[in-house]
Amino acid sequence: MTKTKITISVIFILALAGANAWQYWLKPAPMAPELNMMTLTGERIDLQALQGKPVLVTFWASSCGLCLMEIDDLIALHNKYQAQGYTTLAVALSYDSLPAVQAISQKKPLPYKVIYDKQGNYAKAFGGVSMTPTHFLISADGHIIWKNIGPVNRTELDALIGSLVS
Repeated sequence: MTKTKITISVIFILALAGANAWQYWLKPAPMAPELNMMTLTGERIDLQALQGKPVLVTFWASSCGLCLMEIDDLIALHNKYQAQGYTTLAVALSYDSLPAVQAISQKKPLPYKVIYDKQGNYAKAFGGVSMTPTHFLISADGHIIWKNIGPVNRTELDALIGSLVS
């Protein structure tokens, strides 16, 4: 291989590495969507109005066993950090039934807001969420800084939220 071919190969590899670094490490975190949501109790929640506070948006379903298993962790984290401005929004996906969502929120009084995404618009706004549980942690400046599909790791999420409220 000639010196020119080696140089071109090295430049190509460095360009690919730079593109990957931009995609995964240097690219700014996306902004949370602008949404107005309605809770089960009829309260309007403007996601943009929550800027200045960290917010966890968790998409779930009453038929999702993993979702139901992590409720205690989400309650504990919400209770631990809510006095510092943190909030949790639990969004039930459109394929769920409103009576099932209401039954769960009444059976286990949830300290955070519960929302039913009847039309599927909230899930679409977050990039087409279809699997549960799916979580988005939004920083105080409105950026989505963490996305998790599947059950939360309470220790990891606790550390993330703690770093946002301190």
